[in-house]
Order: sequence, then structure tokens, then C-alpha cells
Amino acid sequence: METIFKASGLTKKYIMLINKRVLVHYPVLDHLDMEIKRGEIYGFVGANGAGKTTLIRILAGFIRQTDGKLELFGEDDPKRLYIQRERINGFIEKPAIYPHLTARDNLEICRRQRGIEGKSCITEILQEVGLSDTGSKKAKNFSLGMRQRLGIAMALLGGSEFLFLDEPINGLDPEGMVSLRELLKRLNQERGITILISSHLLSELHQLATCYGFIHNGKMLEQITSEELNKKCRKYLYIKVDQAEKAQTILRTTFQLQNLEILSDGGIKVYDVPEELDVGKVSRALVLEEVNIDTMAVKSDELDQYYLSLIGRAK
Repeated sequence: METIFKASGLTKKYIMLINKRVLVHYPVLDHLDMEIKRGEIYGFVGANGAGKTTLIRILAGFIRQTDGKLELFGEDDPKRLYIQRERINGFIEKPAIYPHLTARDNLEICRRQRGIEGKSCITEILQEVGLSDTGSKKAKNFSLGMRQRLGIAMALLGGSEFLFLDEPINGLDPEGMVSLRELLKRLNQERGITILISSHLLSELHQLATCYGFIHNGKMLEQITSEELNKKCRKYLYIKVDQAEKAQTILRTTFQLQNLEILSDGGIKVYDVPEELDVGKVSRALVLEEVNIDTMAVKSDELDQYYLSLIGRAK
């Protein structure tokens, strides 16, 4: 399988002035090794300040590493990396959109900047990300989930092969998370787009990623596939609703989910969830039966503990 992105010994240091006298070279990335192959959804996991955003900034060409080597699509010549970066796109922290313009107008500006001929691509992408019915609504009036989808649409314009998304899930409500998750899965499966997603929300990435990289204090602790992680951590679907008994009946009868546990907080743990289960359909079925959903996420009895154990071993 082709390697899309590879980092070898990647290091980024910033000079800090202590007490106006001592210069300290502070490493944000510390000899990090990382590899992403074509077709993967790579979950880049780490606490705030671990170095995730710095890595993405280097990948996108916004800053340069202090040391180490970076490869994109097999190219490592610094003078030629900019050509390969034309095949990637995404956003860091939040999409750079014009709030006073519509979704279509935002995409039109991108189209002109990138020299793309014809406007039909805008209609197609708006349809693909679920924003075709926004009409004259200004981006400043979009929900956070809609703004994230607009950012993805802007990144896709021009046929990007590799998307990088920095904390796209952060701040979304359950419905927004489901919508974004379904979009990214569709882009990956139907268009073959490789995706890098950085997040500190491991439980949410667990529903999406095909492989993971765990980073702490600028160091890569481990890279692992989703299959390997699932073997180490028993996964379950956690649903918190206002009518647990009614929800349990729907889950059993409509989706044939039998291994269920109702918790004291009104939540439901659903074990042995089939890989093909569409959690979006589960959400819609509950809502149609007037069951209000507070939380829906794939979790693990040991997922957070596994990450913490990696940090403990690193220390």
C-alpha cells in the first residue's frame, strides 16, 4: 500500500527566553516517526499541547521542522514538496471561511483562487457535504457542524487526495458528530480520500479511524491499527437517553442488538455491535419514537486506560 505521508525523526524546537537571560530550545516535536498509507483514516490522538497541531502545520507547509525528514507521496526533496502539497488540503483549528458570504460564494472564491474552470464543481461539492439547501444563508449563521462541513467542501475543491483536519469534532453536538462522521466515512470509502484527523476525543475517533497514532509531549508513543486496538480494548456503543427502557426495546427489536446493559445514569451500553451497524440510523430511529438522545458514542471499558498506560510507560 502506498505511503502518503511519512515523518522520520521529525523535530520542532522553539527558543524560549527564561528570566530575560537564558535561552531554552523547547521541543514541541521530539524525533517523531509517523506513517500514513493511502486509504487510511488516521486518528492522531493526544492531549492539548501534545504537538498534534504543530505536526499538521509542518505537513501543510506553514512552518518548517528544526530537524528530521518529511515525505509526501514518496517525495522528500524540500524544493519539490510544494508540488505534492497541491494534492493535500484541510484546515487547522477551524475553517478559514468568510462569515458574511454564503456557502456557494465561499466556494466560488476558492474556485477562482485555485484557477478551477467551470462552476459545476461547486454544486456537486455542496450536494456531497449536505449544504446544497443553504441558499442565501450567511456562513456566520451556520451551526458549528455546518461550518465544519463547509471547511471540508473548500478543502475538497480541486480534487484533494489527502485531507488533514485539526480537531474537527471538538464542540459538536451528538447530531453534528454523527453527520460529520458519516461524511468523512463516505469520502474515504467512495472517493478513496486519505484522512488525517487530530483529536483528544479518543472515544469519538474510535468510531471512525482505521489506525491511530498516540502522541504525548511531542513523542510518538505508538501507532496501531483499529483491529489491534479493538482486540486490546472491548468496544461498546454508549447511548444516554431520557427513556432507557423504551430505547432498549427499539434497539432489540429494530436492530437485533441483544447484549445490552442499562446504567444508573440512564445510559445504555451496547456490546457486540456489528461493524456494519449505521449509528446514524439508530439515532434517527430513536428520535422518531420520541426518545431524546443526550449522548451517543462508541467507547471502551479500557480505552482511556490504555492511552494512559502508554503515557505511564513513556514516563
